[in-house]
Amino acid sequence: MESQLDSYMEIAIEEARISLKEGNNGFGAVVIKNGKIISKSHDKEETDNDPTSHAEINAIREASRVSGKNLNNCLLVCTHEPCPMCATAIIWAGISEIAYGYSIKNVIQEGKNRIDISCEEIFRRAGSSIRIAQGVLHEKCSILYRKSVRNEIKKLRTATQIDLEFLNKSLIKKRLDWFKKRSFVFKNKEKDLLEVAYELLMDKLEITPKEAPIKEKTRKRLLFHSMNFCPTLEACKILGLDTRYICKILNETPTNMLVKQIDERLSFHRNYEKLRPYCDYCEEMILLND
Repeated sequence: MESQLDSYMEIAIEEARISLKEGNNGFGAVVIKNGKIISKSHDKEETDNDPTSHAEINAIREASRVSGKNLNNCLLVCTHEPCPMCATAIIWAGISEIAYGYSIKNVIQEGKNRIDISCEEIFRRAGSSIRIAQGVLHEKCSILYRKSVRNEIKKLRTATQIDLEFLNKSLIKKRLDWFKKRSFVFKNKEKDLLEVAYELLMDKLEITPKEAPIKEKTRKRLLFHSMNFCPTLEACKILGLDTRYICKILNETPTNMLVKQIDERLSFHRNYEKLRPYCDYCEEMILLND
């Protein structure tokens, strides 16, 4: 049953991605009856200008059109724990079981605004015996609600090439400003320049060498494979954008400018033949040009 829940959740996640691509808030839901999906939907609050157009409500409405008002013996799978409005609708619909990925508590801990009442509490107060499976594909669902990913989606969803070039210039300034505050850490190191530049990138991107291991090191080249969590990558996957295009315009030059603060002879390059999600890692390198 667990693997079945995972497969249902994958469909709910895809609905949430469609929501984000449309400019909505990134929630997805699926209703299953007798092992068959009878409805799937996502929130449409922004596009429909309707504050009640939540993913669970929309999925319940569609399921009711297919199977009738009483959804007894149905399972509802949703990317996010149902809010009080949706939890109440689940009770009225007679749904027997729910599963969700990301909890209200998770979101509140991140500082976001939610009504702090769990669906479990609402079911209990209503005297309902609805079964709950929590944390299904939690990590995958969490990506939908990360602030860093949401910010990238907001920047990229309708971005033109002119917009990307403007963002590129803005990122150059941010990275150079950051370096001014951190330069004392790197400028006086007695290691070779390639290693210092590599450490600089690890520090700026807040990742560890384990997440971007060095694969080759010569006197003039340090090559590494980045496998760290990347908000730009996740936003591109959700929006259906090509990272080979977005990453080249958006952040290669800022990264190159950053390593040059260590020494003008240094440069940063990316192998666009080996880039996520088309590869398991992003192959990147720092060169020392004599």
